[in-house]
Amino acid sequence: MVEARISALLPAGGGGTRLGLGDKGFLELAGKPLLHWVAEKARQVAGEVLVAVPGERLDEARALLPGCVVIAGGATRHASVARLVEAASGDRVLVHDVARPFASVALMRAVLAAAAGCGCAGAMLDPEVPVARLRDGCVVEALARSEAAIFQAPQAFDRALLLRLLHEADQAGWEPQSTLQLAVRAGIPVAAVPGEKTNIKITTADDWRLAQLLEFHLR
Repeated sequence: MVEARISALLPAGGGGTRLGLGDKGFLELAGKPLLHWVAEKARQVAGEVLVAVPGERLDEARALLPGCVVIAGGATRHASVARLVEAASGDRVLVHDVARPFASVALMRAVLAAAAGCGCAGAMLDPEVPVARLRDGCVVEALARSEAAIFQAPQAFDRALLLRLLHEADQAGWEPQSTLQLAVRAGIPVAAVPGEKTNIKITTADDWRLAQLLEFHLR
Protein backbone atom coordinates (compact mmCIF):
# COMPACT_ATOMS: atom_id res chain seq x y z
CA MET A 1 0.00 0.00 0.00
CA VAL A 2 1.30 3.46 -0.93
CA GLU A 3 1.42 6.02 1.88
CA ALA A 4 0.99 9.62 0.76
CA ARG A 5 3.22 10.92 3.58
CA ILE A 6 6.25 9.08 2.22
CA SER A 7 8.55 10.71 -0.33
CA ALA A 8 10.98 8.60 -2.37
CA LEU A 9 14.20 10.44 -3.21
CA LEU A 10 16.26 9.21 -6.16
CA PRO A 11 19.61 11.00 -6.60
CA ALA A 12 20.79 10.51 -10.18
CA GLY A 13 22.78 13.66 -10.81
CA GLY A 14 26.21 12.08 -11.21
CA GLY A 15 27.95 11.53 -14.51
CA GLY A 16 28.95 7.90 -13.88
CA THR A 17 32.62 8.70 -14.43
CA ARG A 18 33.93 5.41 -13.02
CA LEU A 19 31.66 3.39 -15.29
CA GLY A 20 32.47 5.58 -18.27
CA LEU A 21 29.17 5.10 -20.12
CA GLY A 22 27.56 8.46 -19.40
CA ASP A 23 24.81 9.35 -16.95
CA LYS A 24 23.91 6.06 -15.24
CA GLY A 25 20.23 6.84 -14.82
CA PHE A 26 19.75 6.85 -18.58
CA LEU A 27 21.55 3.56 -19.28
CA GLU A 28 19.16 0.85 -20.42
CA LEU A 29 18.59 -2.61 -18.97
CA ALA A 30 15.88 -4.90 -20.32
CA GLY A 31 14.95 -2.18 -22.82
CA LYS A 32 14.34 0.68 -20.39
CA PRO A 33 16.51 3.23 -18.52
CA LEU A 34 17.56 2.57 -14.93
CA LEU A 35 15.57 5.65 -13.92
CA HIS A 36 12.40 3.99 -15.17
CA TRP A 37 12.93 0.76 -13.23
CA VAL A 38 13.76 2.44 -9.94
CA ALA A 39 11.00 5.06 -10.20
CA GLU A 40 8.40 2.37 -10.94
CA LYS A 41 9.38 0.52 -7.76
CA ALA A 42 9.42 3.74 -5.73
CA ARG A 43 5.87 4.57 -6.87
CA GLN A 44 4.69 1.38 -5.17
CA VAL A 45 5.82 2.53 -1.72
CA ALA A 46 5.68 6.34 -1.82
CA GLY A 47 3.02 8.91 -2.59
CA GLU A 48 5.65 11.26 -4.01
CA VAL A 49 8.73 10.41 -6.09
CA LEU A 50 11.44 13.03 -6.55
CA VAL A 51 14.42 12.57 -8.86
CA ALA A 52 17.61 14.63 -9.20
CA VAL A 53 19.31 14.49 -12.60
CA PRO A 54 22.00 16.50 -14.40
CA GLY A 55 20.65 19.96 -15.18
CA GLU A 56 21.06 19.57 -18.93
CA ARG A 57 18.82 16.47 -18.93
CA LEU A 58 15.84 17.83 -17.02
CA ASP A 59 13.45 17.83 -19.99
CA GLU A 60 14.48 14.33 -21.01
CA ALA A 61 13.97 13.00 -17.49
CA ARG A 62 10.58 14.70 -17.10
CA ALA A 63 9.38 13.12 -20.33
CA LEU A 64 10.63 9.75 -19.13
CA LEU A 65 9.14 10.04 -15.64
CA PRO A 66 5.61 11.50 -15.83
CA GLY A 67 4.16 12.04 -12.38
CA CYS A 68 7.57 12.40 -10.73
CA VAL A 69 9.09 15.64 -9.48
CA VAL A 70 12.36 16.10 -11.39
CA ILE A 71 14.96 18.63 -10.25
CA ALA A 72 18.54 19.47 -11.10
CA GLY A 73 21.03 17.54 -8.98
CA GLY A 74 24.01 18.97 -7.16
CA ALA A 75 27.72 18.57 -7.85
CA THR A 76 27.84 15.45 -5.65
CA ARG A 77 25.43 12.72 -4.58
CA HIS A 78 25.29 14.26 -1.11
CA ALA A 79 24.35 17.64 -2.58
CA SER A 80 21.63 16.01 -4.69
CA VAL A 81 20.17 14.28 -1.63
CA ALA A 82 20.09 17.61 0.22
CA ARG A 83 18.19 19.24 -2.65
CA LEU A 84 15.73 16.37 -2.80
CA VAL A 85 15.03 16.45 0.95
CA GLU A 86 14.37 20.19 0.77
CA ALA A 87 11.92 19.67 -2.10
CA ALA A 88 10.09 16.72 -0.52
CA SER A 89 6.79 17.07 1.31
CA GLY A 90 6.52 13.72 3.09
CA ASP A 91 7.07 13.09 6.80
CA ARG A 92 9.34 10.17 5.95
CA VAL A 93 11.76 9.82 3.05
CA LEU A 94 13.18 6.81 1.28
CA VAL A 95 16.60 7.43 -0.28
CA HIS A 96 17.57 5.07 -3.09
CA ASP A 97 20.11 5.13 -5.91
CA VAL A 98 19.32 4.49 -9.56
CA ALA A 99 22.60 2.56 -9.59
CA ARG A 100 20.76 -0.12 -7.54
CA PRO A 101 17.88 -1.07 -9.85
CA PHE A 102 17.52 -4.60 -8.49
CA ALA A 103 16.43 -3.70 -4.95
CA SER A 104 13.01 -5.25 -4.39
CA VAL A 105 9.83 -3.41 -3.47
CA ALA A 106 9.64 -5.69 -0.43
CA LEU A 107 13.05 -4.41 0.73
CA MET A 108 11.91 -0.81 0.32
CA ARG A 109 8.84 -1.52 2.43
CA ALA A 110 10.88 -3.28 5.10
CA VAL A 111 13.30 -0.36 5.40
CA LEU A 112 10.45 2.15 5.65
CA ALA A 113 8.76 0.07 8.34
CA ALA A 114 11.97 -0.14 10.37
CA ALA A 115 12.52 3.62 10.12
CA ALA A 116 9.00 4.25 11.40
CA GLY A 117 10.09 2.74 14.68
CA CYS A 118 13.40 4.48 15.33
CA GLY A 119 13.74 7.36 12.88
CA CYS A 120 16.21 5.87 10.42
CA ALA A 121 17.00 2.51 8.88
CA GLY A 122 18.95 1.00 6.03
CA ALA A 123 19.47 -2.21 4.11
CA MET A 124 22.58 -4.02 5.32
CA LEU A 125 24.11 -7.03 3.59
CA ASP A 126 25.47 -9.92 5.64
CA PRO A 127 29.20 -10.21 4.70
CA GLU A 128 29.04 -13.96 5.43
CA VAL A 129 32.70 -13.92 6.49
CA PRO A 130 34.76 -12.03 9.10
CA VAL A 131 35.56 -8.43 8.18
CA ALA A 132 38.94 -6.75 8.62
CA ARG A 133 39.59 -3.19 9.73
CA LEU A 134 42.58 -1.81 7.82
CA ARG A 135 45.10 0.89 8.55
CA ASP A 136 47.98 1.75 6.20
CA GLY A 137 47.42 -1.45 4.27
CA CYS A 138 47.54 -3.71 7.33
CA VAL A 139 44.81 -5.53 9.28
CA VAL A 140 44.45 -3.97 12.73
CA GLU A 141 41.21 -5.62 13.82
CA ALA A 142 39.01 -8.55 12.81
CA LEU A 143 35.25 -8.23 13.23
CA ALA A 144 33.08 -11.33 13.44
CA ARG A 145 30.45 -11.74 10.76
CA SER A 146 27.76 -11.08 13.37
CA GLU A 147 29.35 -7.69 14.18
CA ALA A 148 29.61 -6.37 10.61
CA ALA A 149 27.45 -5.56 7.60
CA ILE A 150 27.84 -3.96 4.19
CA PHE A 151 25.93 -0.73 3.56
CA GLN A 152 23.28 -0.95 0.85
CA ALA A 153 20.31 1.15 -0.18
CA PRO A 154 17.45 1.88 0.24
CA GLN A 155 17.71 3.93 3.39
CA ALA A 156 14.85 5.70 5.16
CA PHE A 157 14.60 8.63 7.57
CA ASP A 158 12.16 10.88 9.31
CA ARG A 159 12.42 13.90 7.04
CA ALA A 160 12.88 16.36 9.93
CA LEU A 161 15.73 14.23 11.31
CA LEU A 162 17.48 14.04 7.95
CA LEU A 163 17.18 17.79 7.44
CA ARG A 164 18.84 18.33 10.83
CA LEU A 165 21.62 15.85 10.06
CA LEU A 166 22.28 17.46 6.68
CA HIS A 167 22.49 20.88 8.32
CA GLU A 168 24.94 19.60 10.95
CA ALA A 169 27.12 17.99 8.27
CA ASP A 170 27.09 21.20 6.25
CA GLN A 171 28.12 23.22 9.31
CA ALA A 172 30.98 20.78 9.94
CA GLY A 173 32.04 20.75 6.27
CA TRP A 174 31.65 16.97 6.17
CA GLU A 175 30.25 14.95 3.29
CA PRO A 176 29.42 11.25 3.73
CA GLN A 177 29.73 8.52 1.12
CA SER A 178 26.44 7.01 2.33
CA THR A 179 23.58 9.15 3.66
CA LEU A 180 23.16 6.76 6.60
CA GLN A 181 26.62 7.74 7.84
CA LEU A 182 25.10 11.06 8.90
CA ALA A 183 23.07 9.27 11.56
CA VAL A 184 25.92 6.98 12.62
CA ARG A 185 28.26 9.96 13.03
CA ALA A 186 25.65 11.74 15.15
CA GLY A 187 25.28 8.71 17.45
CA ILE A 188 21.69 8.03 16.40
CA PRO A 189 20.61 4.35 16.45
CA VAL A 190 20.04 2.97 12.97
CA ALA A 191 17.84 -0.06 12.34
CA ALA A 192 19.60 -2.64 10.17
CA VAL A 193 17.34 -4.43 7.69
CA PRO A 194 18.68 -7.58 5.96
CA GLY A 195 19.76 -6.64 2.46
CA GLU A 196 19.68 -8.61 -0.78
CA LYS A 197 22.57 -10.23 -2.65
CA THR A 198 21.11 -9.22 -6.00
CA ASN A 199 20.91 -5.58 -4.86
CA ILE A 200 24.21 -4.74 -6.54
CA LYS A 201 25.45 -1.19 -7.09
CA ILE A 202 26.44 -0.48 -10.68
CA THR A 203 29.72 1.39 -10.42
CA THR A 204 32.31 -0.33 -12.62
CA ALA A 205 32.39 -2.08 -15.98
CA ASP A 206 32.29 -5.44 -14.17
CA ASP A 207 29.15 -4.33 -12.30
CA TRP A 208 27.52 -3.39 -15.60
CA ARG A 209 28.28 -6.78 -17.10
CA LEU A 210 26.80 -8.47 -14.03
CA ALA A 211 23.70 -6.24 -14.24
CA GLN A 212 23.15 -7.35 -17.83
CA LEU A 213 23.21 -10.96 -16.66
CA LEU A 214 20.69 -10.16 -13.92
CA GLU A 215 18.34 -8.02 -16.01
CA PHE A 216 15.65 -10.72 -16.04
CA HIS A 217 15.02 -9.77 -12.38
CA LEU A 218 13.63 -6.44 -13.64
CA ARG A 219 10.90 -7.83 -15.87
